Amino acid sequence: MNKTRSTALLALIVVLAACTSTPQFQSGPDAEVTHDGLTRLDKTVMDTAWARRDIDLSAYSKIILDPVGIEYRPVKGAYSGRAGKSSSSRISSSRSEFQLDDATKAKFAQEIGTAFAEEMARSSMYTIVDQPGPDVLTVRAGLLDVVSRVPPEPLGSSEIFIDRVGDATLVLELRDSMSGAIFARAVDRRAAESGVGELTPSNSVRNAVEVRRLGRKWAGLVRKGLETLISKD
Repeated sequence: MNKTRSTALLALIVVLAACTSTPQFQSGPDAEVTHDGLTRLDKTVMDTAWARRDIDLSAYSKIILDPVGIEYRPVKGAYSGRAGKSSSSRISSSRSEFQLDDATKAKFAQEIGTAFAEEMARSSMYTIVDQPGPDVLTVRAGLLDVVSRVPPEPLGSSEIFIDRVGDATLVLELRDSMSGAIFARAVDRRAAESGVGELTPSNSVRNAVEVRRLGRKWAGLVRKGLETLISKD
């Protein structure tokens, strides 16, 4: 493998890893290889990550950021955040996940999409474009199994205290914008939480902040990796 390709491949690993230890491809007869030719990487900050061994990304200087796709966990019962006849304490003690209505789903999608777009736009190392090209990399992100942990609002003046707003699984892919060929994929599940390790009051403003924080954390990992990818140093 030549020096340019080796440097580009290392940068790709950084996109998916961004961790303190050096990520490594699995090797040997037990190495995990996906149906589309990606090899599993160990020691990454993501839960799981795969990449092609033989790619050269040195020609890419622009990205297309696809809209974030979202799929929600099918949940029956009470709607998250809605007041109901049952008391908050009884619902909270018996349930840990709740339905989202259409308005809340739309708000969630807006917060996550805005967080990704704003964080990626912070970089001066690459250009965000909206058309494919030979020097354009497609960044595709999807959120799967999204679930709310916010119980219905109590009747009266009682407050709800929660340790996290919800959970989601990020699926990230890097692809060539012209051919659609995949270069790398990563999967990571995280909670939208304050990070202080304690219960906090639940309200629409605070919950939106935590969702946005989660989106920025994921997007920040991608942005920093992409900056390394196209760095000329």
